[in-house]
Amino acid sequence: MLLLFLLVSTRTISVSIPPLASMVSYLAGEQYKVVSILNQTQNPHTYEIRPSDLKTAITSDLHIEVGGHLEGWGKRICEKHKNCLRIYDELESRNIKVSNPHIWLDLTLIPECARIIEERLEKTFPQDSLLFRKNLNQFLVNFDSLKAELRDLFRNYSGTKVLLYHPSWNNFVEPLGLKVAGALVHHGEKEVSAGDFAKWVQRIKTENIRLIIAEKNMPSQICENLSKESRTCYVLLNPLFGGDFLDGLREQAVLIKKGLECRK
Repeated sequence: MLLLFLLVSTRTISVSIPPLASMVSYLAGEQYKVVSILNQTQNPHTYEIRPSDLKTAITSDLHIEVGGHLEGWGKRICEKHKNCLRIYDELESRNIKVSNPHIWLDLTLIPECARIIEERLEKTFPQDSLLFRKNLNQFLVNFDSLKAELRDLFRNYSGTKVLLYHPSWNNFVEPLGLKVAGALVHHGEKEVSAGDFAKWVQRIKTENIRLIIAEKNMPSQICENLSKESRTCYVLLNPLFGGDFLDGLREQAVLIKKGLECRK
């Protein structure tokens, strides 16, 4: 019994953010323990990693993170962990173009991200290779169904302009047929200046921008104030959604659709 406990207890995978944990759980199956370093309310750009986080990651059998410059603290883990996967970096090594580091929200890259994760799962836990392949195939089928569902959901909004608070959602909304008018802030930038605020109010009105998309883990009054001044609606999305990965994507899309239906 002790030997069995030790074998089971080592099957642990640490990940950087909740949606990545959701995808890994989907592919790995219930017999693997998947632990996210961040929760759904934290910002991976600004998070300060704790010693307990480092211990959780380093003692896991496999650590998976987005990579690129998304988690400024991520390389510290990978420097200490012998089995670390940085998905963004792996995509680039395969000459796959990545235009936005928020790859878990990129409807064009999600299948490739899933394949990369599955490959590392097989390499780390070869005894469950058949299970991982089965789970990957089912994930890809379900993802294709979700994309078709979302295209149908937004079929009457093709070309509709939206304004993003942060550019993390570019590659989520554009495949739905929406057009991104711009982003209010980028990583490392301060809040919008008074002059830029006035310009955006004017642009929203003249360009018929239908919706402002804000983020729950980046609290700001700017979107609410812009909404009031321009008399357009705004919606709060959660890029760090947990639970089932595909359901999480669907929930964000439904929120966008409700926002587009809003009238002021």
